[in-house]
Amino acid sequence: MTAQGYSPVPWGPNWTFRGIVIQPQYVPRLRALAEQQRVNLQLQHAKNLVAAERFEDAAKIYESLGMWKDAGDVRRTGKRTVVTQVQVDVNSLIDQMRRGGLTSSYTCPACHSPIQITAQTDVGSLRHCQHCGSVIQTTDLVEFLSRVVGYR
Repeated sequence: MTAQGYSPVPWGPNWTFRGIVIQPQYVPRLRALAEQQRVNLQLQHAKNLVAAERFEDAAKIYESLGMWKDAGDVRRTGKRTVVTQVQVDVNSLIDQMRRGGLTSSYTCPACHSPIQITAQTDVGSLRHCQHCGSVIQTTDLVEFLSRVVGYR
């Protein structure tokens, strides 16, 4: 019954557990079991909050349980940010296409119109789609050109 969240409660000079009077020698053990179940439920709730990326709420639960290191770890996890810097020379990739005599057609992700990339293509013309005007993400273009010239 402790697994279902029940715990012994005082009733006059005695203790009861779901309406049953408990002998005094069993009360401490039963209270300890109920407390352990409560802690386990809170720890599981904190883990679920971390999975949901609600780091501050999880940290507060750890603090209420006196788990200070875990609270700090969870807060630090929430503050981690990964920044990736990619430096790729689109001109170099197009130059490699020129030297290889390659011609390719990139598809605009917004309107799906073909954008021809030839030896005469200017890098400035690849910043926006000529058909719909949407901005072309450089990272997507670099990935495409890298496959064309054989890097990936």
